Amino acid sequence: MPAQAWVTLIVGVLGIAGVIATIRQRTLADARAQAWQRITWCLEHTISENDREAELGWRLYSTVINSKLITNTERAMFVEIAEFAASQELARITRTEDTGTGDTEEDQR
Repeated sequence: MPAQAWVTLIVGVLGIAGVIATIRQRTLADARAQAWQRITWCLEHTISENDREAELGWRLYSTVINSKLITNTERAMFVEIAEFAASQELARITRTEDTGTGDTEEDQR
């Protein structure tokens, strides 16, 4: 195979690799954007006046922050948000001693 054919082959392979990397990066960025939208949705529901809606927001929040799309730094930030909400009594969910899962104040009565 002549040298020019090798150069063409190498350039073609690098071009395809670049396209694949671009598609992968775009897919990951889109998935991360969706994860952020889900987290925003959850946080908006945690401050609802409706206790059931607030409970749903907190339950889904704990699921969404464990996504592989969320970085460790972001996860630490989300844990701080939850702890702040609990300390300021913004959270409508209290922890139970035995399971560590949340129950609404209404359910505990």
